[in-house]
Amino acid sequence: MALLQRFSLILLFATLVGCGGSSGGFEETTDGSDGSTPDAITISLAISDTTVTGAAPVTVTATVMQGTTAVVARAVTFSSGLGAFSPTSGTALTNDSGVAEITLTAGSVRGAAEISATISSGESSTIPLGFTTQGDDIGVVDDINVSVTLVDSDGNPTDTITSSKPGKAIATVNGINAPLIVTFSSTVGDLPITTAITDDNNQAYIDIFSGNTLGAGSITATLPTGESGQVLLVVGATSLKMGGVSPFIEKQAEVSLAQISAGGTSVISVSILDDENNLFTESVDINFTSGCSSLETPTATLSTPITTSNGIATSTYLAKGCVGNDPISVTANAGGINLSATATLNVLPADVGSIEFVSATPELIAIQGTGSADKPESSTLLFRVLDTNGNPVNNQDVDFILNTDVGGINLIPESATTNSQGIVQTVVNSGTVSRTVRVTASISDSAPVISTQSSELIISTGIPDQDSFSISADILNPEAWDLDGTEVVVTARLADAFNNPPPPTVVFFTTEGGSIDSANSSCTTNTDGACSVIWRSQFPKPDGHVIGDVNNVNHVPELVNSMGQKFGGRATILATTIGEESFPDLNGNGRFDVCEVVAFTGGTGKPCNPDGSINTSGADITYTGNDVSGRAFDLAETFVDYNEDGIFNPGVTGGELGGELETPSDFNRNGVHDGKDGKYNGALCAIPAHDGCSTQQSLDVRGSLVLVMSGSDAFGVINSTNDAVSGTIDDDNDPNTPEIVNPNDDPSDDTVYIAGENTGFASVIISDLHNQPMPAGSIVSFEASVGSIVGPSSFTWNNHNKNGGSGFGVAIKGAQEPASGVLLISVETPNGAETILSGVNIVIQ
Repeated sequence: MALLQRFSLILLFATLVGCGGSSGGFEETTDGSDGSTPDAITISLAISDTTVTGAAPVTVTATVMQGTTAVVARAVTFSSGLGAFSPTSGTALTNDSGVAEITLTAGSVRGAAEISATISSGESSTIPLGFTTQGDDIGVVDDINVSVTLVDSDGNPTDTITSSKPGKAIATVNGINAPLIVTFSSTVGDLPITTAITDDNNQAYIDIFSGNTLGAGSITATLPTGESGQVLLVVGATSLKMGGVSPFIEKQAEVSLAQISAGGTSVISVSILDDENNLFTESVDINFTSGCSSLETPTATLSTPITTSNGIATSTYLAKGCVGNDPISVTANAGGINLSATATLNVLPADVGSIEFVSATPELIAIQGTGSADKPESSTLLFRVLDTNGNPVNNQDVDFILNTDVGGINLIPESATTNSQGIVQTVVNSGTVSRTVRVTASISDSAPVISTQSSELIISTGIPDQDSFSISADILNPEAWDLDGTEVVVTARLADAFNNPPPPTVVFFTTEGGSIDSANSSCTTNTDGACSVIWRSQFPKPDGHVIGDVNNVNHVPELVNSMGQKFGGRATILATTIGEESFPDLNGNGRFDVCEVVAFTGGTGKPCNPDGSINTSGADITYTGNDVSGRAFDLAETFVDYNEDGIFNPGVTGGELGGELETPSDFNRNGVHDGKDGKYNGALCAIPAHDGCSTQQSLDVRGSLVLVMSGSDAFGVINSTNDAVSGTIDDDNDPNTPEIVNPNDDPSDDTVYIAGENTGFASVIISDLHNQPMPAGSIVSFEASVGSIVGPSSFTWNNHNKNGGSGFGVAIKGAQEPASGVLLISVETPNGAETILSGVNIVIQ
């Protein structure tokens, strides 16, 4: 009960021992069989506070026990000379713990009294429980509840009030015997007085008026103790109508200007009257719409919604491309009553100001006969016509023309009419040749001519071709032999036969060593025709000859690797996608003609005529069968070339060692590696086709590169020592005898001899364990223990994948005093591995 509050019980107990009589079913013997006297029933009383006030009622409890057993579900009757019990019956039922609980309020008489309790079997409390009361009870006699009703001015129940028919809210409070203040609130309507006192019938009244807001809401009546009740109501109007302002014509909105020019404005007005034809002064939201303002791209605007002021609402109409009659609709809901009015406004057409190109979708279309779902053979071009105010022009005729129709390029339609957004479209269909084309759009019968041109539309195959396939890596010699997890970005770039980027195309990667970190080892090209994957160092790592091992005891780092196959640490990466072969377009018509077959396969042939036939009277020409990059036009099936010899070793003789594990891509799934077929595999064969064209128009176009999985340990050898001493010496101090060759002036030894402060030179060759480049970015540093380095003393290893080590050299300046020492060489990799090399001696004479 909201009026009553719980308090901690003050353990004030009065214990009564019941005297005789039946215990109502609790008189069993102690052991249930020997007929001995049962345990007596006792009632213990407790009170939460011995001082009771109107603001702070207390809780009284009675605990009923038979021995150590709780007496459950027994009615306990409480009595007292002062105060009042809630519930007023003064009774409560014991719970599972034998406890009955009741609330004691202050009552209306101040003083002190005692509480007692009894049960139906006759046991009662003779030891009273005393308390004092202030006698300031607020009149609670029972559990309080509040109910609220709404009546009209005649006292009849209602749920709606209006400006002419106010209502009265009645709050009936049950469970009190003294007046209470009731506070009223409402979410709608107007309450001039918000509080009232209950009368003899425990009811409080207040008046409610409609106010300025229509709609549904509620009235809430709340007591000081927190109890509340609620009733729903509607603030509306009994009879309303909508129309113009002056004069008022029901359901017809008033238009200040019935006809306006393009870009002009007009004011739309409505008023709302009640059943006595007076302006309805309560606020109502009015919605204004029109045909042109409701379009997906509006060609007119209306201010909306507008709230009435003294029963009138006005909206401004602005023409922004709308032409002709525009129907206007005005609607409102006034307290549940739907109101509407209509009007029509005429907008005069504007003068055309301009036409602009909007879009071409797609911008690249396939040559006729080569299209697919993702490479259509047509493109939709959109243009927009605007008036002199910059608004779209509807129903305007536009003419289209191509700047070239070579190869059968055409557009449909050649004329079209703009829609309400000023948009007009035409469709360009590709021809049989690759071209770039533009469309000129002109306003029909305009003088001077108003026109614009589309962006460039590309007609191409969109099919990747072989001579446009490129593959690259950001690091060609990563530190990857001794380290796992080194990453390299590998990028493939594609274009079609006319060097235009193809639509998004999936490129697949296969690697001899390491791994490709990407879904399905693939990537999809972007609008530039490129995509990338991450190569990561890990096993497998291609093995091969190692400097100084049992098979290469005498091998040292070389600029050109002579250790032979297998070349260790060199991993081939192959990238492929479905495409077509390239061909030599000798006559520039974009088609593979019969006169180009010899140039495609290689051999001696005749020149081409413009129509693709063979010029039999021309001089013989010898063709290599290779494209401008030196790669063959006619392709065999691709494979990962483990030993870089260009031969599929398991199927062809004459290859180098190390290719035994090569596997073909087997594009046609026939189980073998197919060589060149001597025919053009592609979509651009001449029309009609000839014997030089294959019926298989697709194959794997490909690109490959070699990553050097460089080791972290450096190996070095002296390449040369250039001494700075005289070439001859006097060996016998006899000026009459010839001098002999200075034995110290030997570029093949390991010592740099320097006379005084002259400058000598030493060079070394450095590689990793496989005689391959050290990792890109490694730092090679030189330090002389005597004399000094002249010029650069450190070098950064280049990014390359050549098969061999690299040479480095420094100039060493001598000193005034003779001395001897060494030239120290340090090689530090990007990962911090450092190797110190020595072996070059320095002698200053």
